[in-house]
Amino acid sequence: MRSNQYHSMPKITAIAAAVAMLTFGSVDAQEAAGVTSKDEAGNVGLQVYTVTAQKRVQPMQKVPVAIDVVNAKAMEDQHIVEFTDLVRVSPSMTINQSTNSVSLRGIGTYAFSIGVEPAVSIIIDDVPVVQQSQAFSNLSDIERVEVLRGPQGTLFGKNSSAGVINIVTQESTSYMSGSAQLTATSDKEIRAEASVSGPINEIAGFRLNAYNTHRTGYIKNLTNGADLNGESGSGVRARIDLRPATDVKVKLIGDYSTRNQVGPVQTLYSAPAGAKVLGAVELAPAIAGITPGEGNFNARISDPGFSDNKQASLSANVSWKLGDNTVTSVTSYQDWKFNYLQDVDGTEIVIPAAVSGGAPKGSINQYGPYQSTQLTQELRLASNSAGPLNYLGGVFYSHAESDRSFERFPVLLAKWSATAGNKSIAAFTQIDYTLTPTTRVSGGLRANKESINVRFTNQLPAVAETFVGSSSDTAYTGKLSLQHDLEKNVMVYTTYSTGYKGAGFDISTGFNQAKANRPVNPETSVSYEAGIKSRSFENRLQLNATAFLTNYVDFQAQAAVQDPKTGAIQLGLNNVGELQTKGVELEISAKPSKALLLESSIAYVNATIAKFPTANCYPGQTVALGCYVLSGASVQNLAGSPLANSPKLKANFAGTYEFAMPVADLTGAVNVNYQYQSEVNFDLFRNPLATQKAYGILNGSFSIMNDSKQAKLTLFVNNILNQHYTANISDVAGSFGGAHVLTATLPRNSQRYFGARVKYDF
Repeated sequence: MRSNQYHSMPKITAIAAAVAMLTFGSVDAQEAAGVTSKDEAGNVGLQVYTVTAQKRVQPMQKVPVAIDVVNAKAMEDQHIVEFTDLVRVSPSMTINQSTNSVSLRGIGTYAFSIGVEPAVSIIIDDVPVVQQSQAFSNLSDIERVEVLRGPQGTLFGKNSSAGVINIVTQESTSYMSGSAQLTATSDKEIRAEASVSGPINEIAGFRLNAYNTHRTGYIKNLTNGADLNGESGSGVRARIDLRPATDVKVKLIGDYSTRNQVGPVQTLYSAPAGAKVLGAVELAPAIAGITPGEGNFNARISDPGFSDNKQASLSANVSWKLGDNTVTSVTSYQDWKFNYLQDVDGTEIVIPAAVSGGAPKGSINQYGPYQSTQLTQELRLASNSAGPLNYLGGVFYSHAESDRSFERFPVLLAKWSATAGNKSIAAFTQIDYTLTPTTRVSGGLRANKESINVRFTNQLPAVAETFVGSSSDTAYTGKLSLQHDLEKNVMVYTTYSTGYKGAGFDISTGFNQAKANRPVNPETSVSYEAGIKSRSFENRLQLNATAFLTNYVDFQAQAAVQDPKTGAIQLGLNNVGELQTKGVELEISAKPSKALLLESSIAYVNATIAKFPTANCYPGQTVALGCYVLSGASVQNLAGSPLANSPKLKANFAGTYEFAMPVADLTGAVNVNYQYQSEVNFDLFRNPLATQKAYGILNGSFSIMNDSKQAKLTLFVNNILNQHYTANISDVAGSFGGAHVLTATLPRNSQRYFGARVKYDF
C-alpha cells in the first residue's frame, strides 16, 4: 500500500500544479518585507519577500538566484523551531543528523576531519559560522531564513560551492513591544521563549531575546530504564541598533547559547544471528527485549555518553550612506566549544579482559574536546543609484583556528591532539547593468587567497610524535547572469557561475607527516542555471521554476585512492573524482482567498558520481558485485552511482486556512503540511543495506487567537501517521566479526507526538 502511494507522487504533483495555475491574475508587488500585496479592490494577495541574497536588500522575485524563503509567521505555522526542521520548506536541502552536515542539491561534505570546510556556508546576520554544527540549535526570534541553492562563491566566499543558508534575526522596534511563549509536548519537552524590544533614546533601540528548552529522551535504555537522546539548551541574544547620524546605521549583536544532549545514541536496525562484538562476545543475549528495525526506539547500552555545545559571538555592522554609495563594515568574533563521549560498541556488553586489555569498564569509548574560534572583517561599497548601472565591491578577511583532542580506549587505541588554522583574504565585485527597460545583465568576480596549517601530535608512542604542515592557494570564482522581464511580473534568467572549496588536511587517527606534506586539493565547480519567477492572477499565484546542471571536480571525501606516482592506495580524506548534479525545482504559492494560503515546493535532483575509480568497497562486497583488488586494497568504481543521502524526489505541501470562530472576537486557523522523500542510500560507497525506503510525513496544527492576534493558542501534531524513518543507517560489520549489524539514527520527528503552544504579544 505504501509503495503504491509513493509511486503516485509525481502524478499528484503534476495535478496539484495544474489545479493551482487554473484556479487562480496582475498588479505591482509592494516591495517591502513583511507585508502583503493588495489589488485596487483591497483584496489581499501573496506576501512579498525581500532578501539579501546579493548582499543588498532586493525583492526576491527580481533576484536571478534560486531561493527558498521562510519568514517568522511561516515558521510558527509549520512549527519550525530547530535547524533540522528547515527541510520542510526547502526540498533541495538534506541534513545528515549523524554528522550535523548540510547538503544542497545532493552536494555536501563527506568527511570527519577538523581541517576540511563544508560545501554549504551558513550565514547568521551577515557572519559565516566556523562549523556547521554551530547552526544546529534552536531557531529563536528569527525574521527569515533564505536558502540559496547552487554555487554562491562570488559574494559569499570559498565554502559556499553548493549554496548558502542565510539566517536573519529580528531587528529592534521603534516602540516598546515583546512576546512570550510556552510550548509543551507529549514527548516531555518544555520550551520557553521571550523577547522584548523598544527605543533606548532618540538614536538607539534594543532587542533582547532568550529561550530555554528541556526535552526528555525518546530512546529507552533497557539496561537501566533511562531515557536517551534527550536535549536541553538555552540562549540569549542582545541587539542594539543605533542611528548616530541620518546616514549612519549601526547594529551590535551579542549571542550566547548552549546545547546538551544525552547521547545521542543509535539503535539497532538489524542484528543477524551469530553477531559478536569484536568477533569475541555474543551480541544476542545483550539485546533482549529489542526488536531491530526502523521502529526500534529501545537500546541496551552501558554508557550513553553525551554531547555538549557552547558558543558565543559578537558582531558589529556599520552602514554609512555617502551620496550615491553606501559603505558597510561587518566585524565579528565567535568562539565555539564542543565536547562529547561515545560508547563505540553501542551495547551493554562488558568486553572480557582478554580483548579489552584488562580495562575495568570493558566497553569501547571515545571522546575529546573541540574548540573553534574565528575573527572576520568585511568591508563593502555598494551603489544606491536608480540609474542603469549598479555595483557592489569589497574585501573580506577571516582567521579561524580549531583545536581538538581525541582518545579511544581500551581497544582500537588512539590518542592525539591537533590544531588546524585557516587564513583567508578576498576581494570581490558584482556589477549590474540595465541594457533595456526589460533586460538586465550582471557579472561578478572574486579573488581569494588562502593559507592553511596543521600541527598534529600522536600521544600513543612512548615519545610523542609531532607532524607539521602548511599550504597556500589563490583561486578565482565568477558569475554571469542575464535576466529579462517577459511581462511586468514575469522574469526569466540564466546564470553561469563557478565555485571553490578550499584545500584541507585529513586530521584524524593515523595522521602522519606524509599527510601533512600533501593536503587535499581544493574542490571546484561549474554551474549552469535557468529559471523563471512569476506572479499572476492579481498577485494570488506565484510560480518559480529552476533547471540546473553543476559539475564538481576533485570532490573531497573519505575514501581509498591510488597515488598516481607510486601506485599505492591511500586511505582517508582524498580528492576522489568528479560529481554532477542536475535537476528541476518548482515552487508554487497561491492565495485564492484572503483566508487561504497554499504553498508547495518540489525538487527533482539527480546527483551522481561522474568519476570515482578507486572507491572503498562496502562490507561484504564481492567481485561479482564490483569489488576488486588494486595494490593490495579492495576498491570499486562508482562512476554513474547516485550520491549518498540524495533523494531524487522531494516535495513539500502546506496549506493554512483562517476562519471566524463562533465565539465573538476569536479567529481560528488550521495548518496542514506534508513532506515526501523518495528512496535514499546513506552510504557513499553504495552499501545496499544502508537504504531508507520512500516515506511521507504529515503534520498539522489548530490555532485560536483574538482579533488583535495578541494572544494565541496552538495545538499541533507532529507526524500524524506515526511514520517511522531513519536519518542514517550504518553497517558496523567491522566491529562485529564481519556480521552485518546495522545501526540507525532515529530523529525525534520519526514518531508521533502532540503539543500545545501559548503565545502572547505585547
